Amino acid sequence: MLRLDQKIEEGLAAYRRSMRAGERDEARVAVGRIVERVPHQPEAGFSSAMAILREGGLDAGITVLRAVLAAAPENAGARLILARALIAEGQAEAGEAELRALADAELPLPAAVIELAGALNQRGAGAEAIEVLQQAVEKMPGETGLKINLGGLLASAKRLDKARRVLESAVAQAPEAPLAHYNLARVQRELGADEAAMWHFRQAVTLDPSLDQGWRNLGNALLDLGRVEEAFAAFHQGTLARRGLGSASSRDPQFFRTSASKLTHDIEQFRYLRQQGKLPEAFDETIAAYEQTLAELPAAESLSHIVDIPKHLLAALAPTYNRLSVCEPSPVRTPRAVNPRIDTASVAADYAQNAPGIAYVDDFLTQAALEELRRFCLESTVWFQYRYGNGYLGAFFDDGFASPLFYQISEELRTAMPEIFGSHTLRKLWAFKYDSRLSGIPMHADFAAVNVNFWITPDDSNLEPDSGGLEIWDKEAPADWDFSKYNTDEAAMRRFLSAQNARSVKIPYRCNRVVIFNSDLFHATGDLHFRPGYENRRVNITMLYGKRQNA
Repeated sequence: MLRLDQKIEEGLAAYRRSMRAGERDEARVAVGRIVERVPHQPEAGFSSAMAILREGGLDAGITVLRAVLAAAPENAGARLILARALIAEGQAEAGEAELRALADAELPLPAAVIELAGALNQRGAGAEAIEVLQQAVEKMPGETGLKINLGGLLASAKRLDKARRVLESAVAQAPEAPLAHYNLARVQRELGADEAAMWHFRQAVTLDPSLDQGWRNLGNALLDLGRVEEAFAAFHQGTLARRGLGSASSRDPQFFRTSASKLTHDIEQFRYLRQQGKLPEAFDETIAAYEQTLAELPAAESLSHIVDIPKHLLAALAPTYNRLSVCEPSPVRTPRAVNPRIDTASVAADYAQNAPGIAYVDDFLTQAALEELRRFCLESTVWFQYRYGNGYLGAFFDDGFASPLFYQISEELRTAMPEIFGSHTLRKLWAFKYDSRLSGIPMHADFAAVNVNFWITPDDSNLEPDSGGLEIWDKEAPADWDFSKYNTDEAAMRRFLSAQNARSVKIPYRCNRVVIFNSDLFHATGDLHFRPGYENRRVNITMLYGKRQNA
């Protein structure tokens, strides 16, 4: 006679066979057999439920877990797993009820309290989430995880002083907990305590080097302190943690969503890297998987339309998609990266004369620096951002676009033209790469004091030498407009410019031309007519200096 746990195992095996064969009715019968045995062997039933859930069987797993809890209602672990499964299946109210039962116990289950608070906060009940955590902390003051989460929610609610006290208690209690330092650092930065914030961010990433948001926030804290070179290093470490080959998988949609324009670029780049000998022959299989994915994308209104990567192809793309397959940072150039022959006094005079601040000059970089930047932008798989409606791709300072050469350029330029830059240090750095079939960036302004924009694609890639550059209007964005308004509300921008009788300056595209202008000025990419082909894609690099309120 078979032992009961063996019968449960047989039921689990039958369930798996039925699901593989697509026999849903037979699978339900198998689940029923498991449920019949659960009262006699709750632990084996729980193990079978976990196995079913791991294979994606939410309905069946929930059914078995309910049987387990009917037989062993004190099994807090089974109740927690049931709550998670219910929420995953879309039964949020039922899932929350299970979590609340665990949270309201005389001795609450900390993980359940944290998940209940998260679920409440997710649906907009932030005040209730805070109350749930506060009550649990009063019952279990030694549970650091509760304090870390409470501090985070208090910070989100802008109750910064209380958040600081809670998180300082968490750090004192568990100085080895990276998230305690991380959340405290965020609060300290909000409170303007930049040095303290930087110290706690450093502690967080020292304790957990894989904490990519810790590296990113450390970099931003360093920028606040004007320590730009150190920020470059922190951002680079964060990108390695987040996007290095073999780094932990992420639920960030960037890793499993795509567009035709994004895939087309990546295929072109991988082919280019194979030609340059930067990727092994085995990578041809990866390229073929990308090509198959592109071919199977559902019909879309535009090349930039974002969709999920088909599930049956995701596994083939996941190891490389939006990751650092190739990234060789550009080294510092000696003796200079910025062309020493530039008449900086003349540029500064042009900037002042063309109020409220516009100037441009050719032969911006030395030939060696230009070629090195060109190599970096062609070869480095750092073009992660594909959210833009016009299909261009972005690479950002805090997400892979942080080579030492950029820091050198930014500092040489700033120190060469103090009349323009004053005490403003680099705050943002990015690049955009364009599809020759699509248009560029629409009208907007940038949140900074001074904008530096330069181009590195060869001139013979541009089919219309009188266009392809930048159009800048000579009126500043109103001081009371927020970031969203002067970045996305193009109708409001055009009404404002019309009312102000603004004139635009059209600066044609030239390789190695730099345009320096007041960041409050509205600007847009000129009409694009570039040759097809990967090496002909227009690339512009933008550096933002200082803060808008300090301009």
